[in-house]
Amino acid sequence: MIRVRLQVDRAVDRAVDRDTRRALVERCHRIARALGIRSGALELLGLRIVDDTTMIALHREHMGTAKPTDVLSFPGEGYGEGDIAIDWDQLRRQAAVATPAGLRAEAEQLLLHAMVHLCGHDHATPSQARRMRRAETRAARAAALPRPTRPYGAGA
Repeated sequence: MIRVRLQVDRAVDRAVDRDTRRALVERCHRIARALGIRSGALELLGLRIVDDTTMIALHREHMGTAKPTDVLSFPGEGYGEGDIAIDWDQLRRQAAVATPAGLRAEAEQLLLHAMVHLCGHDHATPSQARRMRRAETRAARAAALPRPTRPYGAGA
């Protein structure tokens, strides 16, 4: 089983309640099982919940784009490590329903997307996007999560 290290930045600390924090960690485990991530392949997952300001800085540093995005994923420094950053401000803007349950549902979709990235998928080209979407759909079904419906960003 992977170990999840959750960090909620101070700027969004009050917005992310205890139940949501627990649910996000549990969903990480469920998605990892659904993706077939075995012990050793991903041992430590850093999950960081940030605001727009922090996400803009991360996006600029790692992708060269100075604007917010909903989620970023990074292979970790060592073998069996990975990191995910979720922009809670962006998540609130794009969630279908702005209730705690609606925000958790949106966060689940972002976790699924990021963890599929950590498994080596990308959506930089249309063919990559199709393969990644299939992997997300299979994992969502196996994890008893709603089927992903949102299209990827421009260029994919």
